[in-house]
Amino acid sequence: MQVRNYVAALAVIHGLLPLAWAVKPGEAPPDIALRDCSGAEVRLSAYHQKKHAIILAPAPGAALTPAVLKDTCGRLQPLDTVVLLLTGEGGDERKFLEGAHSATLLVDPAGTVRRILAGRALTGSELVAFVQLWQSGRTVFNATCARCHGEDGDLHTCEDVKPLVGIGRRLTETEIREKLRIGEMNHRDLMIRGQIYNRSEIDAVIAYVAGL
Repeated sequence: MQVRNYVAALAVIHGLLPLAWAVKPGEAPPDIALRDCSGAEVRLSAYHQKKHAIILAPAPGAALTPAVLKDTCGRLQPLDTVVLLLTGEGGDERKFLEGAHSATLLVDPAGTVRRILAGRALTGSELVAFVQLWQSGRTVFNATCARCHGEDGDLHTCEDVKPLVGIGRRLTETEIREKLRIGEMNHRDLMIRGQIYNRSEIDAVIAYVAGL
């Protein structure tokens, strides 16, 4: 998975793939120029194997104010996540968003897109909640699900378990929830395959799995 994403990223950088290639969860975004919290021009690849990254693509003509950007960047620091801005308003800079006027992308340290919110450039507490939900889901998934599914969802070592790679491109979050065969216990707890979880853990896991 990581090798495939790295090769795809290099292909975009060197012009072997058109920028019109629309990025999907589980793939690498094109390594286009972005702006960091200080306003300096950077490349996403500078953060590979170092930090999670949020790419914010505000709608054309709707640039974030310095105060909002500073607040958002400060809130994401404790989550080991850097905020990067797509500032270009030309077609070439935005083609990989597949027509969305605005978007929020979460990219893991391996350079893989894990979540895409098309039509929304989250800031402040909303962005913090989005990142925390995904990170919580990753923690729960790796602790309870990765034994059979693998951390990238590419294993099927347990009985009646299928690979999860690409599931977010095939199913909505509602459909993923239905596939879990959740057993209702009470207002707080749920059961899946004999394991008890609270509802917030399930919500987080679904948010994580939707990016595999």
